Amino acid sequence: MSDPVLDIPSPTQDEFKQELRLRRFLFASAFSVLYLGVLAVFYTQDKVDRETFVEACAIATGFILVFFSLFQLGLNLRFADPSLTTWQLLAAIFTMLYVLYRAPDTRLVFTAFFFVALMFGMLRLSGTKLAVLGSISLVYFALVVWLRYAGNHDAGMLRLDMLQFGVMAVTFPWFLFIGGHVKQLQRGFDEVSVKLEDIEEKARHDDLTGVYNRRAMIVAMEESKQRADAADEPLSICVIDLDFFKRYNDEFDHLTGDKVLRAFAQGVQGGLRANDGFGRYGGEEFVQILRHTALVGAMAEAERLRERINAIDIPVSRTIGPLTVSIGVAQYEPGETIIQTFARADAALYKAKQRGRNRVEC
Repeated sequence: MSDPVLDIPSPTQDEFKQELRLRRFLFASAFSVLYLGVLAVFYTQDKVDRETFVEACAIATGFILVFFSLFQLGLNLRFADPSLTTWQLLAAIFTMLYVLYRAPDTRLVFTAFFFVALMFGMLRLSGTKLAVLGSISLVYFALVVWLRYAGNHDAGMLRLDMLQFGVMAVTFPWFLFIGGHVKQLQRGFDEVSVKLEDIEEKARHDDLTGVYNRRAMIVAMEESKQRADAADEPLSICVIDLDFFKRYNDEFDHLTGDKVLRAFAQGVQGGLRANDGFGRYGGEEFVQILRHTALVGAMAEAERLRERINAIDIPVSRTIGPLTVSIGVAQYEPGETIIQTFARADAALYKAKQRGRNRVEC
């Protein structure tokens, strides 16, 4: 059962992935804007001088434009990691370290946003790579502290910087430890989600024939009705019943009856149109949903199906005649429920059986 074919072409998987990378980058860019916003607050409190603030804005904006251009031009695809997670993380930390060197009072901002940047990296990078990048960042933090002290010999500032370095150095391993467990939980949730989707998909199919089951067909009929109402387009329902099916169970065995049902289902599926839906309603009764199809077209389609089924090679040990079907057809009338449409198609099926079977009625 498939959805209606749209005129607008769907994006390829590669295009979808590239669009997803760009969205992630724009989300990460919001982190840079937020950081600049916090610096603006510090600037208003004379904790950051004007020159440093302007330079920080220029550096952050420059990085954003460079990465945006790489994604837009597709140049990111030339890298081992097309998401450029490592480079974005390093660019963010470089910007914050530069500001920290120029404005020591922003050390609190650096600590908070350093761990936020690592959280972004955690989404894409392995624990080992994140540990290496974080450790390098701490080393460069210590280097910034040493360079500043070498320039001003401010012992009080050095003590504050070393205290901050100690807190970050102690916190960082625990951050990685907890982050690793979070990623494991995420992987577990993803695996469970995939399994649940698989179970849900299997629950929609008939075990014997592999086509959609009664519950799935009821849902599909209702969804088709809603589409028909919204688009003001025709919709028809066919109820199909295998004639004298009981003879296969009685004259052979139930396994043979199962083979007949499977052969019939495969024969119908092989001739379905792109927008048609098909499933087993119960026993030897099946339902076909004909979207964008008025009654005249549905009758013609049902007649073609009936002729196609007559030609199916039935897997039985001896011939007892061709497999035939009776089909009832009804077009959905706006204002009625889809169950009422189905009931009219079912009544038409009963009429086809009363009139000798192996025929189509409406």
